[in-house]
Amino acid sequence: MRKRVRLLRKRGSPPKRRGAASLDYVLVLCVVLPMVAFMMTAGREIMWLTYEMLSTLITWPFM
Repeated sequence: MRKRVRLLRKRGSPPKRRGAASLDYVLVLCVVLPMVAFMMTAGREIMWLTYEMLSTLITWPFM
């Protein structure tokens, strides 16, 4: 019985993930930051187009 408990404890421990933090940094630097830079430049136009689309959808039945 005690051997079984020891085996379960050994199997239940989470695996060590070395290098996961490095992958997070790469994800932030290579994916998120370029998306933020794009949104900063295109954000005003996107907001204006969204406003026009919403205005059209709201006023369309009354025209």
